Amino acid sequence: MKLRTLLMSSCSLIALSISAAVLAKPVPLPDPGIKGYSFPENKEKLMAWINAGDSNEIYLHGWGLWTSLTAPSGQNEYGLTNVPVYLTWLTPAEIAALPRLKATEKKVDLPAKRTFLLEKPRQLTHKTKGLEKAATVVKSSAAASSATPLSIRDTNIVVTMGYDPAAQDFAYHNNLFSLKALQAFYNSGSGNIRSIPVFPNNAVTVKPTYKVITKANMLNGSIYVMPAWPGTPPVVTPEISANGFPETSWPGCVYINTKNTGTSTAASVDKDCTAGSNASNTYGLGDFVHYPVTKANIAAFNVLVSGQEKLVVGDVIVLMAMHVTSREIDEWTWQTYFWTPDPTTPPLPSSSAIASARPAQLTGAAAHYAMAIGYQMVTPNQPAVGGQSVGGPVVAYNPYLEAGFNAATFGTPPVNVGILAPGSQTPYMATVGIQTNCMTCHGNATVDPSNPNPNTNALPYLTNFYVSREDQSFKGFLQLDFLWSIQGTAK
Repeated sequence: MKLRTLLMSSCSLIALSISAAVLAKPVPLPDPGIKGYSFPENKEKLMAWINAGDSNEIYLHGWGLWTSLTAPSGQNEYGLTNVPVYLTWLTPAEIAALPRLKATEKKVDLPAKRTFLLEKPRQLTHKTKGLEKAATVVKSSAAASSATPLSIRDTNIVVTMGYDPAAQDFAYHNNLFSLKALQAFYNSGSGNIRSIPVFPNNAVTVKPTYKVITKANMLNGSIYVMPAWPGTPPVVTPEISANGFPETSWPGCVYINTKNTGTSTAASVDKDCTAGSNASNTYGLGDFVHYPVTKANIAAFNVLVSGQEKLVVGDVIVLMAMHVTSREIDEWTWQTYFWTPDPTTPPLPSSSAIASARPAQLTGAAAHYAMAIGYQMVTPNQPAVGGQSVGGPVVAYNPYLEAGFNAATFGTPPVNVGILAPGSQTPYMATVGIQTNCMTCHGNATVDPSNPNPNTNALPYLTNFYVSREDQSFKGFLQLDFLWSIQGTAK
């Protein structure tokens, strides 16, 4: 969902830095060799799938992107060898910090010293009433001997962002992280609907989401404990409306045996966090995309969230989720991934049907993740301009990023008109994070470049309904081609 969730940014994030003295070498998406998948896919072909409701083709495309961006890159980054492709991509902050080209220069030098900037999403804590417990800062000291799974399970997440080489180049050359440049785009426009130039069709942006394994979240010095996503709740209760459905509300636990660097045979969860670690609910590090902190690379991993101790040898950064969007269609494709105990039968917002579309080329730890996907706001699909909020909802969100959003997270304009099914008198009304749609929310990615305050210079997050690209609520704002990361980074 939003990149204020999806690729959101500095206005709602607290920074934590990891430095590495390496030369940046961003790697484009490779061809994974999946039959029926190509990137960038022809827009007309993608739109034909969307308009026809061809879920199988759409699912395959989403899995193709995941297979490509988690493939080995052949590059070393942050003291890590042969990192996944996505980890070679520059963040918006890195792109913004690149020196501007002089008139006689044709190419900018990428940073010789990179910063792995991990950030804590404030929208899961300060902005959402009732989530203060999720903000607890965990120290790296060992857990007490009397600790229980429920008392020490780790509900913290940290995030990064990445722009693939095409998105990076476009953002840099258009100076999209400069409010002054954005103001110039607004001033050069006309009428009520004004936009930045649109990204090329091979542009991809991502929002990886991690947990950091420390001794504070371990039982017996080696068993890490975290909440287990139970699936989308069947109803939105008053408690969810008020507080969202953050990790602190998830009833179960899963465990990671940090001494097992390989995979496990586990495929279930400790449903109420009382059974403790056993073979059925305890996973190996090899079941996750992960990055160990070792004696060889400790210098590349500097500090964690403000108030938290530095990383130490033995800590591990574990990938839990990732938002991915590509500009292969005018409203971008939207897919989001999250780790799941049994990837063959993942819970909502994924499904067994989505899982069954995984290609054979998706192997290893990356195959342990579920996908939710939404290439349209409503079904049947509506045109980008002049459509109606009718039909059925398309729910696509990430449990680790949007589930914590309560009703107060969202606002107007535009007004949430809901989605009216044919023959119905009562529209479907999405009000909280577990009902959201990535495209709807990112469609509201905007900025008033005359206002430097990122907390007040944009339209609000939206839930799940159709919004035309020419809706008059955009008056006075600059559309950011669906990327909240621009609004959050621009200064």
